[in-house]
Amino acid sequence: MSRKTNLAFAAVAIAVCILGAARVSCAGVVFEVGADTPVVKAQKGQRVIVRARVRPDGNATDKTVRERRVPLAVALALDKSGSMASDGKMENAKLGAVEALRMLTDRDVAAVVVYDSEASVAVSARAASDQDVFARVISRVSPGGSTALYDGVETGAEQIEPFIKDGYVPRVILLSDGIANVGPSTTYELSRLARRLARQGMTITTIGLGLDYNEDLMTALASESGGNAYFARHADQLSEIFAADINDAVTLTARKTRVTLKCGGGARPVRVIGRSASGHDGDGGDSITVSIDNLYRAEKYAMFEIEITETESAEAFDAATVRLEYVDAATGELVVREVPLTLSFTKDEREVAKNRDPEIVSQAEVAHNVELREEVVRLADEGRAAEAVQVLRERAEALKQFAPSAGASAPALSAEAKEFESMADGLNERGRMSSESRKETLNKAYTQKNQQTPVSESKKD
Repeated sequence: MSRKTNLAFAAVAIAVCILGAARVSCAGVVFEVGADTPVVKAQKGQRVIVRARVRPDGNATDKTVRERRVPLAVALALDKSGSMASDGKMENAKLGAVEALRMLTDRDVAAVVVYDSEASVAVSARAASDQDVFARVISRVSPGGSTALYDGVETGAEQIEPFIKDGYVPRVILLSDGIANVGPSTTYELSRLARRLARQGMTITTIGLGLDYNEDLMTALASESGGNAYFARHADQLSEIFAADINDAVTLTARKTRVTLKCGGGARPVRVIGRSASGHDGDGGDSITVSIDNLYRAEKYAMFEIEITETESAEAFDAATVRLEYVDAATGELVVREVPLTLSFTKDEREVAKNRDPEIVSQAEVAHNVELREEVVRLADEGRAAEAVQVLRERAEALKQFAPSAGASAPALSAEAKEFESMADGLNERGRMSSESRKETLNKAYTQKNQQTPVSESKKD
C-alpha cells in the first residue's frame, strides 16, 4: 500500500469517528471511548467516568506482531553484590537471564552488565543469537561487593544506546536485591537518570528481589521511563518475571502512547482516576493528557472523570473529543486518532441505570483502588496507621457492597475487599506497615495503574 493510500485511509478513519463512532481501528491498534453512564440525568453537576481503551487488534496474533516488530536492543543489568549469594538468588537470576535471552531472535541485540561495587560489561552488545557466549559468561558470574545500582543502569544503557539510531527499540532490565550504596543513590537521582534515558526512547524494567531493596527508587526508575516494575518475594519467581518482560518486549505494538480528553461545551474535565495526568487536572482548563507509554499484547486504558455543566439540550451531544497518539512499533510512524464521546440526557433514572456499562464501572473501581493503595502507604509512612486502617476498612466494605452488581468483575473485587481487610488487620496489630506489605502494596498499585501483565505468586510459603 502506498504512503498516499495510507494517508487517505487515516483520513477516512478519523472522519468516521467524528460522525459519532466510539471506536476506530488502524495500524494494528483498536481505540475505543465509552462512558460508565452514556445516558445521564438532566441535571447539572452530574459526574461521568470516561474510559479511553487502547488494545492490539484482535486479528493480529502474537506471532504476527513478533514477525512485524522492529528489532530490540536489550541490556540485562544484574546485581551481583554479596547479598545475592543467599537463598538461591544468584543461581535463579542467572537461570532466568539465560532463558529470557533465548526468547530474542537473531534480529535483536543484547548485552549483559553486572554490578557490585562498580559496574562492568560481562557481554558487550551483540547479536542475541550468540546464545553460547551469553550462557557461558552468565554461568561464571559470582556474587560479592556492594551495590552500585546507578552505574549498573547507566552502563547497560551505554551498551545499547548506539543501536537506537539504527531503529532498534532499547530496553534495560535491572535486577537488584539491595539498597543502592555506591554512587548516586537517592530516588531523585535515579529518577533523573530514568528521565534522561527515556528521552532517548529507553524503557527500564525493574525487578526488586527479596525484602531489602528500595521499592520507591525501583518504582521511580520504571515509572519515569514507562517500564514494568516487579516485586519478586522469592528467587524462584525470577525465571517467570524475566520471561514475562521479554514477552512484553517482543509483542510491542505501540510506543509513546498518549491519550488526551478535550471537553466541548456542556462539560468540563475534573480529573484522571488512578493515573498521573499532565495538562489540565481540574484547574479550569478544558483538557487532560495521560501517558500510557508502551502497548504490548493486552489492553491498556485511562479513566477520566468529567462533569456535565449544560443540560438544556434534550438531544445527544458530544461532551468531549478523545485523541490518541502513538508511535507504531513496526514502522516508527506517528499515528493520531480521534473519537468523540457522545452522551444523551434523560429525566428517567431507570434509563440511566439501564444504560450503565458495568465493565467501565468496575474498572473505575479498580482505578480507585490504585489511589487507595498509594494513600495507605503515605499515611503509614507518616505514622498515621490508625487512619490508614480506617481507610482500608471503609473501602473493603464499599467493595463488598458493590461486588454483587459487578458482573464478571465481582470475584476480583471481592478478593480486593478481603485483601484490604487483611491489610487493615495487619496494620492495626503492628501499628505500622511491614517491609513486605509496603512492597506488595506499591507494586500492586503500579501494576494496576499501568495495566501491567501480572505474574503468578511464588509457591513458597
